[in-house]
Amino acid sequence: MTTINVDKTCCVLSTSPQDREETSLLTDCDINKILECKFGKGNSRLVDWKLESLEGAKGFLGQYYHLYIKAQIDGKTQSLQFFAKTPPPSHSPQFKFLQRYDTFNKEIMVYTDLMRRMGAGGLLKWKVECYLCKRNVIIVLEDASIDGYATLDKYIPYDEEHCVWALRALSRLHSRSLLLDERLRRENGRTIFDLYGQRLNEVLFVEGDDRSEKVLTSSIIGFCAAVDFIDELDDKRKIVVKRRITEWSRKIFQLLAPSKKYRNVICHRDVWANNIMFRHDLEGNVNGSYLIDWQFLSFCPPAVDFACCLYLTTDRNTRDRHFDSFARIYHDSFAQGLAEEGLDVENYLSWTTFRKSYAEARNIAIVYAALNQQIMLLSDETAKDYFCDSIEQLEQVLYGKERAEIVRYQCEKEPVYKARHVELLHEVNERLPEHPPNL
Repeated sequence: MTTINVDKTCCVLSTSPQDREETSLLTDCDINKILECKFGKGNSRLVDWKLESLEGAKGFLGQYYHLYIKAQIDGKTQSLQFFAKTPPPSHSPQFKFLQRYDTFNKEIMVYTDLMRRMGAGGLLKWKVECYLCKRNVIIVLEDASIDGYATLDKYIPYDEEHCVWALRALSRLHSRSLLLDERLRRENGRTIFDLYGQRLNEVLFVEGDDRSEKVLTSSIIGFCAAVDFIDELDDKRKIVVKRRITEWSRKIFQLLAPSKKYRNVICHRDVWANNIMFRHDLEGNVNGSYLIDWQFLSFCPPAVDFACCLYLTTDRNTRDRHFDSFARIYHDSFAQGLAEEGLDVENYLSWTTFRKSYAEARNIAIVYAALNQQIMLLSDETAKDYFCDSIEQLEQVLYGKERAEIVRYQCEKEPVYKARHVELLHEVNERLPEHPPNL
């Protein structure tokens, strides 16, 4: 761990050639705001604080820290710990991506505006508390690890119990979104999309955006490279699978767009192992689940989030055995969330409608997982080599033809990486229709 501050103002020095000015991360004033947010005005007095980087826990679109605060609360000295995240350094390969889509400030909007309007609802807590946000600088959150929460190994598929808890958390997000949408319609005739539409646009797959088009092409190249690892298919069938996934992938912009057929809600979009935290009791049973990281937030039918969550976190055996029962569990939890404020789910997203919706969304999730898990499941060592050290390497993997090379390398080196891709390829071959729908 590296301690960032030594005086009462925590600063980081930009290494950009164009900008050598110091950018303040936190000040005493900020710390007092955090204390006031947590304990109320006049109930605390700051004694000391420090910010330490979590060197082994860097995200693709941010840097992570622990914030330690010593303060007197109601006359008693307490030591407090928070979690903080900042954008990646301005010299890093990821910084260009962040600037292009403004994802860091999008997450700030979620915490400071959208979540406050939505409210948490009920007794089941599904998100962490936010205590301070500074645009382009820092987000300070509850450190859920203190309460026993942690993400799971991304290489180990979720079992039934973890799926149930993750889907219940997801249903809370969706039900709170629909409740806010209905409240806005009643109060002033506006909708969530009227207020936040610009912030709910797709981030990764944006039709007409040159970088998005390159990401898509690179992802198709990577997936087609993985097809060659399916020993059970002859060359003729492999060509069919490559053609099918290519045709479906070229429709991903429309497949992920807000629906004209089903009710849309705010969706997380990025529900995989690194963005879902769980807490376990002494016997190892799950007793809590949080959704984290809101930079890819979007607006579409909840079934898309539901299906993508399962395809990004489970193996095929679990999906084939429990997909329909998971859908019922999710829908029951969604209905319960609406009922807390007197809404009947049958009037907004009936079971019959949801069943049709998730049957269609399952195909979308197959394609979405095919395009994304190539990067999501990279080993930490490979991800560091390609995503943290060189702008040229990052751009070649994300936007260029090196995707095929890295997929082949990982399939050969990491058995779990290969296995997850191969079973998904089999679903493309056996489950995905020959052609995508006309949207």
